[in-house]
Amino acid sequence: MKILLVSSFFPPTHTAGTEKRTLGYALKLREPGHEVQVVCAGKFDQGNHYWNGYVDETFRQIPVRRVHLNWGLASDPNRFLYCNPIVEKYLGQWLEQWQPDVVHITSCYTLSASVIQAAQARKLPVVLTLTDYWFICPRLNLLRGDGSLCNGRATGWECLRCMLWDTKAYCGLNSIMSEATTAAILTWISKHPGISRKRGLRGMALDMEHRKSYLATMIESVNCIIAPSESLYNVFKAVGISKPIKVIRSGHDLTWLETLPPPKISERIRIGYIGQIIPIKGVHLLLSAFISNSWGDRAQLSIFGDYEQSAEYMQKLQALAEGKKENVMFHGAFPHEHLGDILSQIDVLVVPSQWHENNPRVIQEAFASKTPVIASKVGGISEFVQHEVNGLLFERGDADDLAHQLRRVMTEPGLLEHLQARIPRVKRIEEEVEELIEIYERLINRIDT
Repeated sequence: MKILLVSSFFPPTHTAGTEKRTLGYALKLREPGHEVQVVCAGKFDQGNHYWNGYVDETFRQIPVRRVHLNWGLASDPNRFLYCNPIVEKYLGQWLEQWQPDVVHITSCYTLSASVIQAAQARKLPVVLTLTDYWFICPRLNLLRGDGSLCNGRATGWECLRCMLWDTKAYCGLNSIMSEATTAAILTWISKHPGISRKRGLRGMALDMEHRKSYLATMIESVNCIIAPSESLYNVFKAVGISKPIKVIRSGHDLTWLETLPPPKISERIRIGYIGQIIPIKGVHLLLSAFISNSWGDRAQLSIFGDYEQSAEYMQKLQALAEGKKENVMFHGAFPHEHLGDILSQIDVLVVPSQWHENNPRVIQEAFASKTPVIASKVGGISEFVQHEVNGLLFERGDADDLAHQLRRVMTEPGLLEHLQARIPRVKRIEEEVEELIEIYERLINRIDT
């Protein structure tokens, strides 16, 4: 088979969960001899024009076409974020050249849902794996501007208000006018790209009614939709998606387990965080909970992640940890092949996410090394971390509750061992790819999936 994978970005420039997932698919699909190509965004906010061409590269023997765009320079940047006729045109040309048998999309975040139209115009079967909430939430994460959680069933104005929450446009109008008048003005502006493309509105004042209608049509039109968790499935079904959605648990590259070093003995309880250093991941919450306890020399916290992803946030974290430097260590990012060594230095992993994560990869990676997890009770996390079975859960955003769970690890004899013994088997990427191949074959042969 010839398989085209479409993603937002792709390694080595981006290595978040979606990019790692796409790379895993590409590598494992090639092993039995399938021909795989990846198309993704390269530069997304650089260049003198909106369309700046593309570059063909090879990463780990995978052909990758990186499309260079400067999204802010589009004629209608807000609409092009989700409905992009230029991407549709060029991708259509490439599809005619490549002639893939199936198109598998892991993210439309950068290239827009027009990639679906390009494939459908050439009667190619399309598989869509939902990795976030982009189709129903322009923020991707169902996290409102005020930090509260959204269920996805918001009106166009509620979505627009959420995007503009901290802007001068919304705050200024709302301070002198009624909410209804503010809504009418900003909704009108969102439908006029000559105004909505201006700084302070660009990327935020989207025509939400059109976005909702267009993306609902696009997601209903794909041949197969896959959700990695029941939680994600339930959210999309609740907003009215009638198309069948298959729940296929994510598989993971566990080759690093082959070189997993033996556990290192430590007199301290070693608490760890591994992931992106950004606010919605809740690292500040973990720090607050950790420093609220008087650990002495009994515990240490190690934080692994890219410091440069959000320099301002990182500075806040370092300021928060001031005075606890003997217990809190910032280690920076590390290559994926070193994951086993990192996890061997952690007794319990904390995942303090603030949003509806559907299945953080790091949880499964911790489980693969038999490391218990303390995590926020939100989204799909509690689908995998079961309280007092294989981990501990705390209320989202509640630093006191997290501090309580951390104290339990310190004070309840045998708790970590109890949790560790009940960690479930972790699904391998090879198993998931076998399921995908079966779906591809059925679509190509026009068998109902």
